[in-house]
Formats: sequence, C-alpha cells, structure tokens
Amino acid sequence: MKKPSVLTLLLSLATGLFVFLLRPRKARVPIVHNDSATYPGTNIAISPGDLLFSPIGQSESKYIGHVGIVNQHREVIHSIPSGLMKDSISRYFQKFRSISIYTPNEPEVGVKAAGYLEELYRKYPTAAYRIMTPLGSVDHEQYCSKIVWQAYYYGAGVNLKNLSPSRKAIHPEWLKDSNFLARKAKNL
Repeated sequence: MKKPSVLTLLLSLATGLFVFLLRPRKARVPIVHNDSATYPGTNIAISPGDLLFSPIGQSESKYIGHVGIVNQHREVIHSIPSGLMKDSISRYFQKFRSISIYTPNEPEVGVKAAGYLEELYRKYPTAAYRIMTPLGSVDHEQYCSKIVWQAYYYGAGVNLKNLSPSRKAIHPEWLKDSNFLARKAKNL
C-alpha cells in the first residue's frame, strides 16, 4: 500500500479546515417576549444598574468577554469600537449569548450608577474605544468594563473589586464583586 504524500496530507487538512470554517452556523431562534419588566424568556425583574456579562463578545465587541449596564429606561448601555451603544434588553440578548446577570445588593446604588451612565452616554456617545486608558480618567475614551466601573465609582460611590483608578485593561469578569453585587441569573 502506497503512503500518502505530504502534499496530499496538507491538501486534506486544508480542505477539512475550509469545510469547518464554512459550515452552517446554528441560528438563534428569536425569543418572543412581551413583558418589558423582565429579562427575555424569564420571570427575572429588570433593575437599573444590573450588569449583563457575556463570556463571548459578538461581532461588535471583537473581544472575549463583554459587559453592559441597564439604565433607568430598561436599556443596556455598553461600549463597542464605534462608541457607546444603547440597546433594548431584547436586542442585547440577541447580540450576546450565555448572559449572566448581576444586580446591586442595594437598589439605590444601581439607580445612581445607571444615572451616571446615562449622563456619560449623553456626553460621549462616540467615545473612542481604548482599552489601555486608566479606569478613572478620560471619559471620551472608553471600553465596556471602564464605563461600568465608572458608573458605580462616580455615580454611586462604589469601587467594584477595590480597583485603583489608575488600572488599565480590566477584564469584565474582574468587576463581579460579591460585596456589592449578587448574581440573579447565569448563562441565559
């Protein structure tokens, strides 16, 4: 029996990779949700200041891990390369998957954080996406973790994970602080 040549093996490997990359993707069925007071497909109440974490960013974020924060109008504000984005809850759930929801232990803290974030969105809707900026400075340069940290720090006086304002490039997971936040749901 004749051994396959290196060229044949490489061609087979390339073909397999090509087929894998072009395979059909699973379509996500839209969730029909008529209750604007709860998260899609659940009976979990939406509260200002809720943090929505996703381990995988969609095409807009380009990075692993993402977080958005719920404002007082039940919309999610998050930072993407084209600036600050405001999405309806259902739209955010369509964009991201495996969402975990964290809520402030004290509701008034969430309201204050959401209020600060709304002001940040109003002032800097086209904020440049810059991960290597200090958490505590330069409002016109943002990324998802930074806007959440700033909303809680400046809006509600809460320093999630006791991070220094000079810290840079904070992963969303580092904001999950059980001293101030409780998990409402996991992997929705």
